[in-house]
Amino acid sequence: ALHTSMLLFGELSEKLVASARSIVARIPPGAREVGKGRVLDAAAFAERARTEIESYRSQLPELRATVEVRGDVEGLMVTRNTLLVGSGLKVPSSRVEALVQHEVGTHLLTWLNGSVQPLQLLRCGTAGYDELQEGLAVLAEHLVGGLSRPRLRLLAGRVLAADARIRGADFLENYRLLHETHGFAARTAFMTVMRVHRGGGLAKDAIYLRGLTQALEYVGAGGKVTPLALGKIAPEHIPLVHELQARGILRPPPLLPHYLRRPEAAERIARLKRGMTVLDLVDEAPF
Repeated sequence: ALHTSMLLFGELSEKLVASARSIVARIPPGAREVGKGRVLDAAAFAERARTEIESYRSQLPELRATVEVRGDVEGLMVTRNTLLVGSGLKVPSSRVEALVQHEVGTHLLTWLNGSVQPLQLLRCGTAGYDELQEGLAVLAEHLVGGLSRPRLRLLAGRVLAADARIRGADFLENYRLLHETHGFAARTAFMTVMRVHRGGGLAKDAIYLRGLTQALEYVGAGGKVTPLALGKIAPEHIPLVHELQARGILRPPPLLPHYLRRPEAAERIARLKRGMTVLDLVDEAPF
């Protein structure tokens, strides 16, 4: 399973692993989310997500999307046109908007936009789409001011855990690496390592940080966020999407992420266009 996931999600470059180490070293282990004492449970978060979906429905009345609270789901997951919310979910108030834009404003929205295109592949995702899709979702967290230092540290920790698994670490060795060597809380270290070791080994968790780096490079090179909302696409297919749009084969996306309307998002995109790295985001993180 590990080798199969590496074929699907790619190997980890030394540059990516070094970046993850730098992030973990720069952010103190004790970093905590602001408003940790104020949390939304699964029902409250699901209601906030439904409100977001309804606001999109005012733009596209035929929109069919739902939110379900499920006991057999851990955390949050989008499958097709449904956002699944784990019944045990607890979200710090400071992270609510970021997660809404990650799940609804990115994953759900690109599925819905892809569904109205003549090429249904844009709904399901072109080959290798996962990396840019997750990078765009994490970028959305930044654009609404919710990409916190603890969140960035967690994404870096996932890369280090995936790298250790690929190098042959067992569960306990990987847990000790995160908890004892890098100072992650016991539960965070356990859950992170569990994700990486499921099914014998899954390298997918490394694509969040790599995808974010990719998204930053894309915007820094002058790329626009709007075309990425058209569907689930890989970086190498962006020129092809532009050509199909120019030929009138692909329609403009009927839904654009709500965060793009925000003045603060426009200001952050303007800074990204001047060139920023993931470490720059660490320094700019709001908390």
